[in-house]
Amino acid sequence: MPGIHLLGGLEPAAAYVVDTSAGLVLVDAGLDADAGALKKQMAKLGLDWQRLRAIFLTHVHGDHSGGAEHLRRATGATVYAGARDAQILRAGKPRSAFFGSLLWRGTAQPTAVDVELHGNERIAIGNAVFHSLASPGHSPGSVCYLLEMDGKREFFSGDVIMSLTGHALSISKLKRPLGTYAAYLSQRGRGDAVAFLDTLTRLRALPVPDLVLPGHPRNDGTPQSPRLSEARWQALLDDGIADMKRLIARAQAHPPSFLDSGPKRLSTHLYFCGLLEGAPVYGFVAASRFFVVDAPGGALLTDFVSSRMRELDKASATPAAPTAVLLTSGGERATSGLADLVKRTGATVVVAADGMARVKEICPPGTRIISAAELPEQGWFEARSSALLGPGLATVAYQVVLDDKKILFSGGLPVPVHNEIAVRRLFADIEARRSIAEFLGSLKQLEQFHPDAWLPSWPLEGHNANLHDRDWQEILEDNRDLVR
Repeated sequence: MPGIHLLGGLEPAAAYVVDTSAGLVLVDAGLDADAGALKKQMAKLGLDWQRLRAIFLTHVHGDHSGGAEHLRRATGATVYAGARDAQILRAGKPRSAFFGSLLWRGTAQPTAVDVELHGNERIAIGNAVFHSLASPGHSPGSVCYLLEMDGKREFFSGDVIMSLTGHALSISKLKRPLGTYAAYLSQRGRGDAVAFLDTLTRLRALPVPDLVLPGHPRNDGTPQSPRLSEARWQALLDDGIADMKRLIARAQAHPPSFLDSGPKRLSTHLYFCGLLEGAPVYGFVAASRFFVVDAPGGALLTDFVSSRMRELDKASATPAAPTAVLLTSGGERATSGLADLVKRTGATVVVAADGMARVKEICPPGTRIISAAELPEQGWFEARSSALLGPGLATVAYQVVLDDKKILFSGGLPVPVHNEIAVRRLFADIEARRSIAEFLGSLKQLEQFHPDAWLPSWPLEGHNANLHDRDWQEILEDNRDLVR
């Protein structure tokens, strides 16, 4: 449309330029702190970035706000942003508010906000009038902008509407066209299902704009026309409204158990002890016996577990020493603390059959070592295990029934696909072992489980332990998509 320009080659988010009679207006500013890619794209369109007069930020996330401060200083453009994101933009921290749990590249930096928006502001710039619509949910300060210019209404949605179909992405929560994935993440990312529901309900009452311009149009596998029918506009929002209602109802019935670095009691007898040298440590109690899953952290492990359990279980008499340690892998990372733990506690070691020889080598003489297949025979608790094909050494998953819930300790498989560190390690292991077929075979084996909670051995960034509906199937599907 005349005067409306898409900078669609930016990654991962797009930006838009409005050519008004008073100069150029930018909606969002890309990821790069120097706005280098943004400037190049403007130049290809014959637009002089030095003519910028205003920058409207839809929200705080780094892929939308990264270049704003540089452009403001270079051009004197006025920066507008939602009031509830403004303080964080000015501070340039915390990083989680800019990048959430997705571990994007980029560095958060302070960005001056000249005008804080609360919603319902009318901002005239030449022949263009921008109306702000407070749209919290994706972030507290998310703002959509409705532009009136030359008799047309253009709607800049930011990540309230990320794309018009969302089909191109591999991560299930991101395949949706709306930015509702943020409401599924830890509060560190500042998403909010209740606020998102209110936002979508208010937008649903608007007549369809002439153009609907989303924050991530490249997420659509096939380029979409931004000219939506009234029916498609309403259906788009109705899907998000239904999604948020389901999530709110789920959270009310089963509050999420988000895991970061700090210790947390997950249920009556299940514990997340926290991260030790970057690896999560889990413990649980069954039939008055205490069990530990994996043994990272070297000589620090035994005292770490003991102190964390005293902190988490002050009211009950958790046994001081574990009856057994369940190894999800026979590799170095999962076993570095094993020898010291067994020496000091006498714990039995449970490991996949092909890892028994290595475990025998590193444990004190006389250590009781049993295979994962023998675990159900011990009568300690209800359990199933499955030795996995790879990647990794002696990998095995355990499903344990605790507090009437099925808990899956899966080690390094599958990976949390939004965790860049986990994905890179997986790719490195697959490349070294040429084990794509084994990886896919392991995912096939994991289909036999139907867990209520998933506890992997990867470093955790806002991981929700609880699973519902098709969550587990989506996790396995996302992992398959990684290697396709």
